[in-house]
Amino acid sequence: MFGNILIDKLRFSVKRDEICNPYNAQTKLNDIMSKHFRKNNYTVNFDKCYFRITFTPTLYLDNVSESEGKPILNLEMMSEEKLLKLLRDIYTALEEDAAVTWIDFTKNTLPTLPVFEHIKALSKRQFKYPYRVNDCTSQGSNTSLILSPVKRSKDIKSRNTNRQICFYTKVDEVNNKTKVPFVDNVYLSDDEIAQIPETNYERATGRLWLNGKNSLNILRCEQRYKYTSNIQRITRYLTGSKDEKQLTLSLLIEQLEEGNLYKKLDEFYTNELSKYVFFDDILQEKNVKLNKHEEMVKDILVKYDDIDIKIFQHLFEEIEYKNQFKYSTKKVLYHITGKYYEELYNKFIYNQSNAATGAG
Repeated sequence: MFGNILIDKLRFSVKRDEICNPYNAQTKLNDIMSKHFRKNNYTVNFDKCYFRITFTPTLYLDNVSESEGKPILNLEMMSEEKLLKLLRDIYTALEEDAAVTWIDFTKNTLPTLPVFEHIKALSKRQFKYPYRVNDCTSQGSNTSLILSPVKRSKDIKSRNTNRQICFYTKVDEVNNKTKVPFVDNVYLSDDEIAQIPETNYERATGRLWLNGKNSLNILRCEQRYKYTSNIQRITRYLTGSKDEKQLTLSLLIEQLEEGNLYKKLDEFYTNELSKYVFFDDILQEKNVKLNKHEEMVKDILVKYDDIDIKIFQHLFEEIEYKNQFKYSTKKVLYHITGKYYEELYNKFIYNQSNAATGAG
């Protein structure tokens, strides 16, 4: 549940003229999906151009009728075996291969510091091109941080929302969607249990309390990719080939049959965060000292935490430190946000890299 890769949204699309009988395919797929997903957690539809099936794998149920009335939250991923069987059934019903046109994957983590403080600290940092902070980011309440690429356009505010990285507090999202403060049939590892308050988990029944005496401090980081132009980077990583143009239903089935899909998606997810968000090696920044001008900027930013550090660029120009401003910004931000960055760097990058290499 915590630290595992989750596929939170998946959409397959086929050109309608490639489906012999879309009404028949729709009936077959509704029959398949309704056994494992509640009606609000999947759709099967078509228009003049495309036939689409969209669902949330993290809301998969072994048997919908047996789980009626019980709370369900998208906190865990179905096994690779169950996903493989489901995708094979979808392929059989479609009688055609289909392209993935939407995929979200995510991870939940349990930071020791409050989630909103992490989001606030991250929002002050610089991110590698093409990602910039999206205008939809929740600035006031500090409950979300949305990063999306700048489109190749004269309009600098234009954003590609079909590819984005979002950090948010999962418990707040749950509170907005349901009044149920717990989820059942959650079986945590000993390591996961050690990270949460004792009163939040009932080992015997598998009940996890998200709210109650202690609200769980869950930070969620989601990556979204829609349409082939954005999904192509995933396809190339899975196949190791730049010649592959589309991520298809058959390719996912192949990866699952080989037992590689979740592992490779986890690696891709970590690589994207490492490249665009957590690209600074925090261990190299720990002993960096500030000069008197940088100390002054740091003190002002700490006192007035809604000020953008960029407004101090003119100060560095006046004292003939213009060429040093970028490096000074990095130093100052480390002293302000370092402990938050370090914790998330360790959880999303360092620990994952060690796990992948088998390091202790």
